[in-house]
Amino acid sequence: MFGPKASIRSLLALLLVCAAVLAATGAWASEEVSFSTSDGVSIKATFFRPKGRAKVPAVILLHQLAGDRHSWNALAPKLTDNKYAVLALDLRGHGESTTFGNKTRTYKDLTDADYSAMINDVRAATEYLASRKDINGDRLAVIGASIGANLALQYAAEDRKVRTVVLLSPGLNYRSLKTLPYVEGYDKRALFMVVAEKDAYSYGSCEQIKEAAEKASPLKLKVYKGDDHGTALLRAHEGLGEIIIAWLLNHLVNG
Repeated sequence: MFGPKASIRSLLALLLVCAAVLAATGAWASEEVSFSTSDGVSIKATFFRPKGRAKVPAVILLHQLAGDRHSWNALAPKLTDNKYAVLALDLRGHGESTTFGNKTRTYKDLTDADYSAMINDVRAATEYLASRKDINGDRLAVIGASIGANLALQYAAEDRKVRTVVLLSPGLNYRSLKTLPYVEGYDKRALFMVVAEKDAYSYGSCEQIKEAAEKASPLKLKVYKGDDHGTALLRAHEGLGEIIIAWLLNHLVNG
């Protein structure tokens, strides 16, 4: 009998095999990339791109606390199949992004100030995308999970090139990364939030964000049953990935 951890490992391995098979068909390609932040952290990421296409919109993926870029292994290929470039990064202290200058640190060592500084990781990611000739730098979307969702909204408030954000299980305050102070800066852009009704803190946070984000247009809050949090929503609810893709078509490509 396999335990839950063994089952998760087996599922991730299967997803990686499927991704490799899809890439081999010629529809898209992926590469491991790295770049440095303004405060000296080395960020590791995976870049996915459709083959044979130029100047495509790009989607940045931001994982949750204790996760890494592989949390998006099921969604990233779907996005690329739909002609989006995708950059899934390991936020500082997570995955392979543990080099801080001449020190090695993990998320367990980080202070709230370090989490606030994650905004530099996203800035560096957009600078990397801007350096590529195959990206339409004026059409960006950011999808975040949990603390990554808060980070997505915070970054979008300062960068008007972000046409829309998708927030999976955002909160009012995760490790000093807040949402409400950035709603006004987000202004009139399209905002999509997803949450589980029994994920009490995030559900309550979404209701408050929705009330505060009265200028956002359109504003959608999708509530699922259960208590799944962050990227677990994608695994638990078949069809959510397709809903996100439809949202991006309307508000990143055509918006």
